[in-house]
Amino acid sequence: MRKAAIINLISRYSVVIIQLFINFILARLISPQEFGIVVIITVFTNFFTIFSDLGIGAAIIQYKNLDQDDYNSIFSFMFYLGLLLGAAFIIVGVIISDLYDNTVYVSLSSILAISIFFNTMNVVPNSIMLKEQRFFEIGIRTFSTAFISGVITIFLAFLHFSYYAVTINAVLLAVSVYCWNRIRVPIKLNFRFSRRPLIEVFGFSIYQLLFSVINYFSNNTDTLLIGKFMGEKNVGLYDKAYRLMSYPMTMFAGIVTPILHPILSNYQNDKQLLYHYLIKIFRVLLYFSIFVSCVCYFAPREIIRILYGKNWDLAIKSFQILSLSIVTKICTSITGSFFQSLNKTEKLFKTGLASTILIVGFTIIGVFIGNIESVSIFVSIAHLLNFWLTYYLLIKEGFEMKYIVFFKLAIRPYTIYIFILIVLTFIPLKVANVFVSLLLKVTIVTIIYIIFLVLFKEWKNLKDAYKMIWGNRNL
Repeated sequence: MRKAAIINLISRYSVVIIQLFINFILARLISPQEFGIVVIITVFTNFFTIFSDLGIGAAIIQYKNLDQDDYNSIFSFMFYLGLLLGAAFIIVGVIISDLYDNTVYVSLSSILAISIFFNTMNVVPNSIMLKEQRFFEIGIRTFSTAFISGVITIFLAFLHFSYYAVTINAVLLAVSVYCWNRIRVPIKLNFRFSRRPLIEVFGFSIYQLLFSVINYFSNNTDTLLIGKFMGEKNVGLYDKAYRLMSYPMTMFAGIVTPILHPILSNYQNDKQLLYHYLIKIFRVLLYFSIFVSCVCYFAPREIIRILYGKNWDLAIKSFQILSLSIVTKICTSITGSFFQSLNKTEKLFKTGLASTILIVGFTIIGVFIGNIESVSIFVSIAHLLNFWLTYYLLIKEGFEMKYIVFFKLAIRPYTIYIFILIVLTFIPLKVANVFVSLLLKVTIVTIIYIIFLVLFKEWKNLKDAYKMIWGNRNL
């Protein structure tokens, strides 16, 4: 796991740097309103992406008895599914254009239909590579495709392709990954295929699919409602703030989450060992996410100005509020892999349903108050409540253990986190140069963070977490 995490860390950080550079350029070439158009169409693309998987990807990893013929049959089925979804999305583009009163969505949906088809075709080879734990190759592929598509996207943006540049980027990514997979993964496309492997994985995949569907509404209701009731400019500003808040999850939890299920599924019958892994990984993510969240909360202006420029100042307050969700989102992101490894996707679905009701309900309240800051406040509250709810269900119904043990483990670091935020709120610091200001604020957060860890006697646990990653060879 450590070896895979290091490989994933390098590839993820490389991709994040590429993405930040792309956004750095695009934010200065494309207006918030134009970004809003891309955000809205992307929300619908993500919904179709759920059905391009059908939960089959996770099922391929979980089931160890599938052979080459099974893979070929599932891959052939995905070909027909991809054609169906691509054609359906072109039709949906007409509906979106009527809903948001903008004909540009028709042409954008036609372009993105190509990415939907190829993303569907990538599900099986991607899952095979993960199942075989080819993490190094996946890292090389991820970096290479992101770099190539990123260069082309920036070139198109300079040629004033506007939002078309961003949508074409999605197509380039999907096609380039498909080309890599076809070369590296031995799999055949047959126009006739066996239904047996599909039936075999159905019991696992159906709950995975249902979870993905409701999780989609949990993650995208805010964007859909802001786009409908507040306009494309506001949805562009909110999405920038939300995506920026999500980068730490990509950089920290994103390193661990993709490798968890492929590795932990090998120990699906050892519940105690899986729980041991959960606690170890949770502590690492909790300590680091607290620090990152405090930095983002204390320096939102500096981060927005450096990455996006002054044109996005209206997103600063929203980003500061959403930064309070970093801890909860990072720590919650790993729970799905443990539900899958425990072979309890029905519990995962139940958890997702409860989370969606909670998050959507709070989002609606924020939208009807009428600005992106109110949405950010209620979304952050919802994610906090969802954090405790999700872990309660995972511990109680997934591991069938006492929740109080986990609660005692988590409550002290979270208390430290609250105290640090309170202290930072009352520190006045205004420096004109954003780079100098960011450096000073990171230094202040680091000092306060260390002081509170020592005062609450949590410094030893932080060192143990560090040793868990780099020092202790027996994870």
